[in-house]
Amino acid sequence: MADSESAGTRTEGAETARRALRLIEAVVTAGKPVGLVELAGDTGLSKSTCYRLLRVLQDELYLDRAESGGYRVGSRLVGVAAAVLPQADRYAAARPALRELAATTGETATLHVRSGARAVLVLGVESADQVLRRAATVGESTPLTSGCSGRAILATLRPGAAQPIIDRAEDPAVLRVALDEIRRAGYALSYGANHPGVHGMAAPVRSSFERPGGSAGGPPGGPAGGPAGGPAGGPALSVAVSGPAARWTEGRMRTFADRLLDTCAELSELLDDRAEALTHR
Repeated sequence: MADSESAGTRTEGAETARRALRLIEAVVTAGKPVGLVELAGDTGLSKSTCYRLLRVLQDELYLDRAESGGYRVGSRLVGVAAAVLPQADRYAAARPALRELAATTGETATLHVRSGARAVLVLGVESADQVLRRAATVGESTPLTSGCSGRAILATLRPGAAQPIIDRAEDPAVLRVALDEIRRAGYALSYGANHPGVHGMAAPVRSSFERPGGSAGGPPGGPAGGPAGGPAGGPALSVAVSGPAARWTEGRMRTFADRLLDTCAELSELLDDRAEALTHR
């Protein structure tokens, strides 16, 4: 009897997984935010079942609720896609520069891409010299309003893209002051904002690789125009260096600020060259 119940549970769990995967596929292939009724029709699921699964997928950040209504690709799915789709080859081109930055600073260097109102870690190189270091987890996402990797992107978005995100922050006025400072300095600093005990420094990568009109958009079903946020424009990428607070202090971070900016400039040129090459394929 126990074996029979166990088998039944496994079958039920498998069917639930299949239904969730069908929903993800339906959202991805739609190419735009899609509503509950349409998803139920496309997948053959009841609206109640569809809604329950959508809530789970939204809680886990695989799907996201669009402001205009409907569901779209979420930040965690963007991170997973970056690791397996052809686009990953373009992100992977940044690895040598990140590796050199990690070796120079002795800390973890990471590349982040914008997905809606979040920054998704798509590539990371951990320092080989430190036992205690910041772990780089591909697919990890953080708000654009909190932490250096997100704020480095947010500070350089056009007003039409940035304003709605800033307005939803806990304290928009304080955030605007912080963003002004980032624009003046060219980089952002954070002190345990998203990861207690971890300090970070990040700067934007200004590349047409993810800008509107560039040849490399985001995965289907993402925010309009892909991770860059569509017609609003602005850089969609940032590079961050992070480490334990006791070692990666403000003074030490600022010492390596120019090195970080040089890396971002190098990646901007590299990604632009790759984007241009893609247009001639």
